[in-house]
Amino acid sequence: MKFTHRPRRSLLLVLLVILFGACQQPQQPTATPEPEQTRERVAGARGGSVRYRLEAPPKTLNYLMASDVSSLVVSFYLLGGRLVEFNHDEQRYIPSIAESWKLNEDGRTVEVLLRDGLKFSDGQALTTEDVAFTFRALYDERTASPLFRDAMLIGGRPIEVSVTDARNLRLTFPEFVAAPENYLSNLAVLPRHKLEESFKNGTLRDAYALTSDPQSIVIAGAFTVESVQPGERVTFKRNPNYWKKDSAGTQLPYLDSLTVEVVSDANNAVTRLQQNALDVVDRVRPTDYATLRTAQGSIRAFDNGPGLNTDHLWFNLNPGAANNKSYVEPTRLAWFNDVRFRRAVAHAIDREAIASSTLQGLATPLYGFVSPGNRAWGASDVPKIEYDLEKSRALLREAGFESRGSGDAPELFDAKGNRVEFTLIVQAENEPRVKMATVIQEDLAQLGIRMHVAPIETGELTRRISQSFDYEAALFGTAVSEPDPSSYTNFLRSNSATHQWFPKQAVPATEWERRVDELVLMQSRERDVERRKAIFRDVQIILAEQMPIVPIVARHVATAANKRIGNYRPSTVIPFSLWNVEELFLRQ
Repeated sequence: MKFTHRPRRSLLLVLLVILFGACQQPQQPTATPEPEQTRERVAGARGGSVRYRLEAPPKTLNYLMASDVSSLVVSFYLLGGRLVEFNHDEQRYIPSIAESWKLNEDGRTVEVLLRDGLKFSDGQALTTEDVAFTFRALYDERTASPLFRDAMLIGGRPIEVSVTDARNLRLTFPEFVAAPENYLSNLAVLPRHKLEESFKNGTLRDAYALTSDPQSIVIAGAFTVESVQPGERVTFKRNPNYWKKDSAGTQLPYLDSLTVEVVSDANNAVTRLQQNALDVVDRVRPTDYATLRTAQGSIRAFDNGPGLNTDHLWFNLNPGAANNKSYVEPTRLAWFNDVRFRRAVAHAIDREAIASSTLQGLATPLYGFVSPGNRAWGASDVPKIEYDLEKSRALLREAGFESRGSGDAPELFDAKGNRVEFTLIVQAENEPRVKMATVIQEDLAQLGIRMHVAPIETGELTRRISQSFDYEAALFGTAVSEPDPSSYTNFLRSNSATHQWFPKQAVPATEWERRVDELVLMQSRERDVERRKAIFRDVQIILAEQMPIVPIVARHVATAANKRIGNYRPSTVIPFSLWNVEELFLRQ
């Protein structure tokens, strides 16, 4: 969402804890698409219904109030008609409700043209007045949108909206922006005629509740609500006024209906999938993937490659204190602040083994903070941190550390005779990360480093890394919703609350962090794509050299679906199998 000059902060980076804090399943692909995964896009037949699994029940149908992944999938991606959409096949923004947009030479104003003849699901016209209303509703403090308000603020200030006529409007950003699409894709247009009274009364946050009459929920997305059984399922039906058509002129979506069913137990989800009681399951566990991949029957399992999300560890570099006690004991803080120590740890971790064995081949080794799944912006020349214990030992000797004990049971000491040991916190509910931590513990033991693994509840882990700072090292990661560099801003900026290793810095603590701040600002103002790539590459190189985070792996996204579903092109980015839901159809 955003910062000082805060380019756009990714929605899913905010959802990092929600999406990846629970018991997450590792997911698998290979370097190339699976043979039968043809990325089909054909004209389909209308009719039929598909059943999709959600891991947890949605809490609202009002996307402004979504604060969890299930609510976001249902309210934003299924019901929402956005100004701009993200094409997951090509990893680029494409027109949606907005037919076109143009960033003016001043770098702050954007001229937006809506499509002609747009309608909401109730048949009422969708105009620029509805767009302007949505901006007002989104920014309203009484609504207090937990995700979208912050996502659409720039330097704490809103985007101004000026309506020219029914199809034309101007957006004025408070500061220069390089990629306005990042903001336009965050706006799903709400019906002024339906919600203005609630807005005026300050009760918009209560609109479109799960208990609302489905007929009262007016939307601009591909589907509208048919029925809701809170905690169990939401059934959607085709929006008769949806604007999209296929190449043959057939109005989309093809499906008559879509049912999202809450199936929290992964074993039950796979059983129901095999029994044809579910049609699509996302984020399949590796053991289930292996079973489904080799099974004969109606289900196909897909290896979609690494997602945008990553797993890495970092050391707490925060020199602050609370209640007259340092967040990190000074001796340990001195180790952590030495880049040679951080690099020695990085070289001692066998990430190839973690990817192939610990995660059963369902991950790709990671060498920077950008996942290899980010095809558009990941730098190909980031130095690889090869597994090399001798290089680790050399770096430690250079930094004044000494190895004692036997060759089979080494013990590492610093120059002052302090035994090198620290505690790594990891999410207890996240089985893959707990397994990774155990392997890393064994790897570092070969250097004589005694690392204790402390699995703790996700909420407590989040509190420690973002509030109390009472920890020494953490195994976590990043989650971004789109590949654009602006999605990484709050992770990179030194004054950010999610600058993981040392958040909320009043001034950059190091020269290299100051340089990263400058580069992040530069890329946010650079319009030329190639120059932006060059700037973002420099950021990736700096972090690979300084190693404030030690990259481990990028886990893969595996999905499974019934063979009868056509145009099935699952993505590695939320909403995974449903990003092109309007194109899905049932084969005859």
